[in-house]
Amino acid sequence: MVAGVRAQQAGATPQIEKVTVNAPVTLTDNGDTWTMDNGIVKMTVLKRNGNLSSLVYHGVEILTRGEYWEQTPSGTVTAKVTIDPATNGGERAEVSVIGINPGDRNNPSAPGGPPSAADVAAGAGAGTAAGGAAGLGDNATAGGSGTAGASGTAGAGGTPGANGGLRAARGPGGQRPAGQRPAGQRPAGPRGGGMDIETRYTLERGSSGFYTYAEYTHKASYPPAGEGESRFILESMNRTFNWLSVDNDRNMLMTSDDDLRKGVVIHAKEQRILESGVYANSVEHKYSYNAVMYKLKAWGWSSTKDHIGVYFINPSNEYIGGGAEKLDLIDHMSGTLLDYWTSGHYAGGAGNHIPAGEDWKHVVGPIFVYMNALTNAKEPTDAEMDAFHASYGSGQPAVPQEWHDNQLALWNDAVEKSKAVKAAWPYEWVGEVDYPHKEERTTVTGQLVLADAQAKSKQLPHLTVGLTHPDYLGTGSSYEQRGGNGRVVTWAHDGDYYQFWTDGAQDGKFSIANVRPGKYTLHAFADGVLGEYAKTDITVEAGKTIDLGKLAWQPVRYGKQIWEIGYPDRTADKFYKGDGANYWLWGWPLRYGDLFPNDVTYTIGKSDYHKDWFFEEVPHSTSDAWKNPGAPDPLNQRFGWVNLPTGTQDMWREWGRGKETTWTVKFNMAKAAKGSAVLRIALAGADSDRGGGLAIGVNGKEVGSIRPVATNALRYNTNKGVWYQYAQKFDASLLKRGENSMTFTVPAGDVTTGVVWDYLRLELNDGSKTYPVAPESGRPDAPVAPVL
Repeated sequence: MVAGVRAQQAGATPQIEKVTVNAPVTLTDNGDTWTMDNGIVKMTVLKRNGNLSSLVYHGVEILTRGEYWEQTPSGTVTAKVTIDPATNGGERAEVSVIGINPGDRNNPSAPGGPPSAADVAAGAGAGTAAGGAAGLGDNATAGGSGTAGASGTAGAGGTPGANGGLRAARGPGGQRPAGQRPAGQRPAGPRGGGMDIETRYTLERGSSGFYTYAEYTHKASYPPAGEGESRFILESMNRTFNWLSVDNDRNMLMTSDDDLRKGVVIHAKEQRILESGVYANSVEHKYSYNAVMYKLKAWGWSSTKDHIGVYFINPSNEYIGGGAEKLDLIDHMSGTLLDYWTSGHYAGGAGNHIPAGEDWKHVVGPIFVYMNALTNAKEPTDAEMDAFHASYGSGQPAVPQEWHDNQLALWNDAVEKSKAVKAAWPYEWVGEVDYPHKEERTTVTGQLVLADAQAKSKQLPHLTVGLTHPDYLGTGSSYEQRGGNGRVVTWAHDGDYYQFWTDGAQDGKFSIANVRPGKYTLHAFADGVLGEYAKTDITVEAGKTIDLGKLAWQPVRYGKQIWEIGYPDRTADKFYKGDGANYWLWGWPLRYGDLFPNDVTYTIGKSDYHKDWFFEEVPHSTSDAWKNPGAPDPLNQRFGWVNLPTGTQDMWREWGRGKETTWTVKFNMAKAAKGSAVLRIALAGADSDRGGGLAIGVNGKEVGSIRPVATNALRYNTNKGVWYQYAQKFDASLLKRGENSMTFTVPAGDVTTGVVWDYLRLELNDGSKTYPVAPESGRPDAPVAPVL
């Protein structure tokens, strides 16, 4: 490229290639596969299991192996054309692969496990777990039922459809029917039977992408079934896809597969110290690329070489387990794209568990897979490329601005595309599955009115409102109990039922569109309000709009507010290093001890929580061996600050231990207190080491401790997750006139244990006014088991 052309490109804005092809869709039957082609996208689907074996866009083969749904059709498998383009003038083609697998109710198979050699030979598996040859899998096998390890139980499942969204044959109070499996028994996997699975692929005329969806069916005659982890995956795509796009902060060039393979494991198999490449002396960790599914617009990968992108778009989140708080992996290294509808990551969105005797259906999708290209991509100069290569391992990679501009243009276009994809939901062309069309759904409206005399404002910023299934009793399996609610399944851990969430206005008004018929509980939360609103017994009928009117929301207060740190918003983003540019980077628990060598001392009225309160409290690291001696700023630089190991051993045993950490909050009281005081704590995440908790002291006396629900937020690099609030009551006479202190102590242990903060508040009930009775300790809003 001549210099003049380069100079011209430097000032140009990358433009998205407009789709001009309007050829009719063709569908070719190749015997054991189908090929669908609209002149833009060409895809081949295997009839034996519904996996993709080829996906071509812009002349580039996207796939390097078969791509798939986590659980594929098994049992008696039938392949059919559900929309024939020959009958609609080439407007749309759709193919289906369905597996009828009733299983043996008297002898259900053991769940989980990778596919056998025979399964693989038969095409049941399409490759290794996501992460591929790098050994960075997700505890699941392609086309299989997944292992029953950290990712949870295996099998298949969904939510009820035939009965308008209600649990079939429910007993009183949400109790499962008498035919339920014994508490703790795990469900069978797809090959073990108990679940029919159908997967479909749809291609439209003039569309730069395709749709895919799946229906899961459990009949009353089937044995118990369910699953802990399920997703649609594009795995280990063409190696030219080297730019990952999650959000504005995680839009970046990724490490190469070769550099990843040569990395040394640190702490867990998903984490590797890179010894070469642009991110040398850094740790790559797939869990750094998580997101709240509800907030996602579009996410995916693009190629700096071919100037094309591939992105996932969820048109709706009704089928995503865990509702508006579900945090999950969405992309990670080695060109992998993920769309989870249920999993146990971060202790949220528990897998579904369907008992014998219950008719149940769940449709996931249609998911839209979007592809785009640039017409005038910028190209870096030779000098810029030399500077880029020279920056390898520096901690400040000089990624060419042209690449950034190109890839951001592709991602921004995908985000814009998501608006049209979401606005068209539900799709009229979907048929023959449990998928109500527009006229069979309804809209629920209302206005929440904050009734809190101590609130600074009546506004409800970032109001989130949803309709979910009422709390119900699960099986009590160890997987379900990760949520900390015993057998009670709440919306944040529900993988069985559809949920409908929307963003409300600051004045409390909301409108929830496209709700399926059923009986629901309304939930809401907003920034600045501690706790959650709930209204039960809302019945939705097809086509009948519901206006709930004005709903008074009176958050619980146990006394007059004395002080607060931060504000409740269910994340740690307002605290130091908890912002979007930092929280997801690996290693903050190691760096905390040097950032705060004397731990945190915070003075109410003087300190600034944005810079004086670290976003996570963890054991104070006792080692500096993790520091790269060549790093100019190992405590703050994003990359290149990690020391290289001397061999292939995992250095975590030496690096990853810490001593007890105590933080102190100082505050003044105008006079000695009487009555009772209550410390309110909201946590965005927590992890524990051998049952350790958070000890609380007042003026030198321990008044109690909390045992937070573990959510893997610290180990897996996040500032959010399933949100919990806690309370600790103590005798207010411990508070004296003048300066007081309150301490928070995390015990010694692994530095990825402790808490991720959201909010703290001290309340005082001196008896001069009536307040609700506060719990002595624990979770004030812990769910109560339904009455049987």
